[in-house]
Amino acid sequence: MWQRALLFVGLLCSTLSAQGFLYSYIDPCNQTIIRDNYKIENQSGGFYVTYYNKSKFFTFEQIADGTLEAWAENVYQDFEDLFPCAVRVAEEILASVLASNATEQFSKQDVSNDVGAVNYGIKTSPTVDSSWVTSFNSVYTRESFDGKSRYDGNFSFTDDFSRLSASYGNGINFLAKKQNQVISASGVFFQTFEGSDWLLSSSYAKTLVKQNAEVIVLTGAYGSVSDQTFGNLSVLYGMKTPITLPFGKITFTNYVSYTLLRYYKGLNSGKQYLLLKSPIILMPTLSFDFQLSQAFKVNLGFSMGYNTVVNDYGERTKTYAIMFGTYF
Repeated sequence: MWQRALLFVGLLCSTLSAQGFLYSYIDPCNQTIIRDNYKIENQSGGFYVTYYNKSKFFTFEQIADGTLEAWAENVYQDFEDLFPCAVRVAEEILASVLASNATEQFSKQDVSNDVGAVNYGIKTSPTVDSSWVTSFNSVYTRESFDGKSRYDGNFSFTDDFSRLSASYGNGINFLAKKQNQVISASGVFFQTFEGSDWLLSSSYAKTLVKQNAEVIVLTGAYGSVSDQTFGNLSVLYGMKTPITLPFGKITFTNYVSYTLLRYYKGLNSGKQYLLLKSPIILMPTLSFDFQLSQAFKVNLGFSMGYNTVVNDYGERTKTYAIMFGTYF
């Protein structure tokens, strides 16, 4: 399991007239050092601490006798019982892979005329330690002669090989109804500071082909997270809004992912199942398509991930990425 106990490595408070102190600890979810400066209120002789969306007033004496540390550990334990760090990472990665696959479903009707169907060849995003991780994506598409069915494959890996994913699907195009349905399977392998995890999933997707296309994906997943059995049933909804300009096209896409049911063996008995209590994950993307020639297009994009579950600051987790893709 992920490290559960908070390690308090710094506490500075000088004299009676001091106005504050430095408080630092290791975040149990990503193992980064968090440092906070707190100001002591002279009238009350204490301060408020917010941790995983819980707030409480403490005096300096309660810091020295360990009351604050014990309270923080209890708050984290309560949070871990619902949203373990390892599970949160796994569900975010799974939602990202499913959104990447769903991007292809938007353009099933005519892949040759929409660079968005190719997905993004290169995607780079910052990490918690201010470094950058770049992923490379390759898409294979084959369509039947009558245009009623197609086969899609997707393979992606990061430059540090900490994450690998692959998917393959079979789609049916209902041209008269302007609908597409796809049955696909995906696998993802990823590494954390604690070890290696893997997930296998099977999805059913349905797309409405129109100006503002929509897609909904129902997915069942099974795997190993922190050496514990993990499974979930999730739903993902996406909507694409294109704006045509003289020099190209701007497309806004937003995905919403929600876990309907989750099982995680790493929790205590009675808390292993979670039904309709998971956070919502939002993944908006803004992309720009440039037609450089009749047969060559370039796509630049910016995406964001927003998990509504709180982190140790009581804030929501946000991720960002810059994307680049081409289509011949």
